[in-house]
Order: sequence, then C-alpha cells, then structure tokens
Amino acid sequence: MEEERKLLILYGSQTGYAEDVARRISRQAWRRHFTAHVQALDEVDKKLVFTSSPVIFICSTTGQGEEPDNMKRFWRFLLRKSLPHDALSAMEFAVFGLGDSSYQKFNFPAKRLFRRLQQLGAHALVRRGDGDDQHYLGVDGQLDPWLEELWDVMLSKWPLPRPAVPDDVVPDPTFDVSFGGTQDPGVVVDDKCRATLVVSERITAADHFQDVRHLRFAIEEQDPLPAWGPGDCAVLRPCNLAADVNEFLATVGWTDRADEPLCIEPRSTGATLAWPVPSATLRWLCTNYFDIMGVPRRSFFEMLSYFAPSVEERDKLREFSSAAGQDDLLAYCMRPRRTVLEVLGDFPRTAPVIPLSYAFDVFPVIAERSFSISSAECPRAVDLTVAIVEYKTLMQRVRRGVCTRWLAQMPVGQTVAMRFARGTMRLPPAATPIVMVGPGTGIAAFMSFVQSRPGADNYLFFGCRSESKDFYYKEQLRQWAAEGSLHLFCAFSRDGPAKVYVQDRIREQARLLWSLVAEQGAVIFVSGNANRMPDDVRQAFADVVSMNNPQMSADDAQNYIARMVKDGRYQEECWY
Repeated sequence: MEEERKLLILYGSQTGYAEDVARRISRQAWRRHFTAHVQALDEVDKKLVFTSSPVIFICSTTGQGEEPDNMKRFWRFLLRKSLPHDALSAMEFAVFGLGDSSYQKFNFPAKRLFRRLQQLGAHALVRRGDGDDQHYLGVDGQLDPWLEELWDVMLSKWPLPRPAVPDDVVPDPTFDVSFGGTQDPGVVVDDKCRATLVVSERITAADHFQDVRHLRFAIEEQDPLPAWGPGDCAVLRPCNLAADVNEFLATVGWTDRADEPLCIEPRSTGATLAWPVPSATLRWLCTNYFDIMGVPRRSFFEMLSYFAPSVEERDKLREFSSAAGQDDLLAYCMRPRRTVLEVLGDFPRTAPVIPLSYAFDVFPVIAERSFSISSAECPRAVDLTVAIVEYKTLMQRVRRGVCTRWLAQMPVGQTVAMRFARGTMRLPPAATPIVMVGPGTGIAAFMSFVQSRPGADNYLFFGCRSESKDFYYKEQLRQWAAEGSLHLFCAFSRDGPAKVYVQDRIREQARLLWSLVAEQGAVIFVSGNANRMPDDVRQAFADVVSMNNPQMSADDAQNYIARMVKDGRYQEECWY
C-alpha cells in the first residue's frame, strides 16, 4: 500500500497574493503525489503545526514590515515564552516571503518567522526565499528558482512513488458549484459595521488633472460601536460596476443563468472562500467576489489553459503560465495592465467553456482596500481622503482603479460594508511634539492627528503641485495654524520658477527641527507615495542632523535617523 504523502501549506496574505502562491504550490504538490492541505495561518489547527512535516509557509508583508492580518494570532502564538525550545523539532519546513525591497523592512515577517521556527527546533529544507516586487518579473523572479530548489530537496527525501501527473492534466476543483441553491443572500456582510456615504466632495480644482475626493461615511447604530483612533484605517471591499458585470457574464456565457441561486460546496477540508458566501448567484459573485477588472496573475493563465479548446489558445496560455514565458506575460499583461475581462476577450474560444465548478480556481478574488482615516475618533462618522486612480498605460489605454472608480461613482446615500484596521503610525503622548511630512494624500492620517491633539505642538510639512489646484483642506489647515494648533510649512512644486518639495522646506527649517528632535524628543511621521519621497525625506532629515552637528559624518547622521526609526521616533506609512 502506498505511503501517504502529506504536505501542509500555510499562508499569511493581505491582498490574496500569498494565498495564490500557496495554491499554486499545492497544485505542483498534487502532480508529485502529495496530499496538500492549504490554510491561512490564523485558521489552522495548532495541533497540525506541531504534528505535521513537511510544512511550507508563504508569508507576505503589510504596512511597514508587519505580519498580514490573517497571520497575527499565529505569530503571537509562536512567540509564547511557554513554548519549549524543541517544540517543533519534528518539523521540516520552508519559508517564502513576499515583499518589496524598496521598503526598509523588506520581508521582515518571513525573516522573523524563519528564525523563530529554527529557535523552536524546526529544520529548514531549503534557504529562505525572498520574493521582491522590484524584480522586473515581480515575485516570480525569485519564486521560480526557489521552487525548483524546494522540489529537488522534497523529492530526494520523499521520492515519487510513480510518474508525476503531466502538466496538461487539470487538477480537481476546490469547490463543487451547481445551480439549485435554496436562497439568494443579496448582500452578504461579514464586516463589523454598515456605513452610508453622506459626503463626496472633490477637493482639487475642476481643471486639475487628478480628482481627489473627501468622503464622509456615517456609521449605522450598533452595539458596540466599532472602535478606532488616529492613524487607523477604514477597510472597504469594492464592487464591480453593472456594465462590466454584464459584459463579463456575456463573455463567459453565463448571462442566461446569471440570477439563478447556486450551491457551493468545498471538496476538501481547509477549502474556504475568502469570506462567507453561503448561497449566491453568478451575477452576485461577478459583482461582489470575482475581480473581473483587476490585472490577473500568472495562475489565472495556468488555470485558463486547461480549458482552451484550440491548440493555438492553449499553447499561448501555457506559455504565459510557464517560467520561460514570463517576459512575454510581462509585455502582454503586466505593462499594459490588461484586465481579466480584456484577457478573456483575447481568448474568445476559451472564455465560454470554463466549467462552473472551476470558477473559484480560475478567477481572482476582489481584495480589500485600506484608507487612512482623515477624522479624529468619532464612532458615528468616518472621513477619507481618496485619490481617484486614473492613468494611461504604455499602450496609451486609460486605466482606472477598481476601488476608487467604485467610490467615484458611488451616490450619496449608498450603504457599504466597512471595517477598521490598526494603522502603522502611533502617536506619542500629547506633550511630545510631532513633525508630520505628508505630501499629497499622505496628509490623510495627519488630519486626524491634528484634530486629536488640539493645542499641542504639531508641525506639518505639506507638499502639492499648486496652491490653487491641489492644496487639500487649505481652509482647515490655515484655520488651525491661526488658532495655534498647527505650525504649517507648504511646498508648491509648480508655482514658482524652481521646483520646491517638502524635503527643501525641511532643510530650510533645520535649526527648528533639530531643536524639536534633539531637545524636545519630537516624533517624526512620514506618509505618502513610496516612489522616491520617503528616501528623499529621510535624506533631508539626515541633512538636518549634519547641518546642526558639523562634527558628524554623513554616515553618523544616517545612523542617527536609523536609531530614531528603531526607537519608534521616526515612523513611515507609505504606499505605491
């Protein structure tokens, strides 16, 4: 009788990417005759962790080097001092992290997890893998060679009992999906509260290239009311627009039965939906669950290839899903930011033959989006500052963000599901001065900071293109400055003969800032776009240190800022 070959694959995922990688590995394991159990770290039975081997951990990074939400409880569990040093001595494991090397704490959750597992006696099968979004192929640039190493080691320890399943054999679906559900749930809400849009106001000039909105949501009465504070985030899950849903349903041939209730049943233990969908229709799923307007990942092309009825389409899809075809996939899909719906339009013979039961394996899931709260703590109202994402690709096609497009067209009075998440920036006591650097929509969290610290020493460096075009909250900021609640320094980069940025204003105020930091223990906060701004601002503060301490070298000044970061006195919350 063939020995059972079990493999536990655990993931910590914030946007769904780590889960996508975990399920890709499970399909590769299936081809090598392993029985793979895939689950989020916070959902797994702890007994499985202590009794399973091998275990593969896929771990993403969120915020400024923090664990994703569905890994936090598991991580706290691993840190328990009561765990003996050999608690995991029977485990052989592998860890792959998903991150971005442009951030200071690149792949910190994966690095910490790898060390902690070793501290508890577990044995690494291969080196830790560090996926990097900065690689020209994205995370796959490091994932592919790491997986080759992993499978080489795995098959040397657990040899194949018979030939591997060929790549062109479709794996079993994760769920059985059929018509005949007993009810249509309408809107399934698993979030903590309901919020109604009461204000949607453009706060950039009508002729400015970018539409930035001030949104206010009223929180419905409930007991208890959700708790949140300055620096926290409101989390929304967007929906697809009706016109796009109708086009998608027609493309895949589901229009005629789009409103019939479905029955969705997991085929194996551990198979779970991203959030509860006890019963739904295809229209509901395409509106609320499947990310039909997002840019698909490599796994989408892999799964789609199994159902291509023509050799031409099948070969092209398999090429896009192969390691050798990643350059072509980059050129076809990633650079022009093609959507799922557009890709299906390019493969007209494949789209209508996707089996219903494979819908959850083929189509990606809509990810939640987090927005810094712009108002001080008030359980009945939440303000957001949202830039509507719209840009042209290299192919000169206009692209719009899934979530911000949804918000932009949302009518006042619409109710949505909302939850709250802890932000990465934490305020010091009111007596401690704070220095805030928030160009563009980076100002969002700082609006809540100032409101929560009236009369305190608050210093804000705000930057935008033009005082008349995109000076967000101009009247409110100037009012606070007049009242003495805020010291305001502005940089309008396009209003003068020379471009002036927040880092220039920081250097201009070198003496003041050094007094705040060195003598009064001020805490520095930086928030905004993560392209070049965080590095430029950090260099400006290092220059402040140098300008006030001529005896210090440039390295000494950088080390001074690094110590502030370590001590929590220099905090960044930046994004792409």
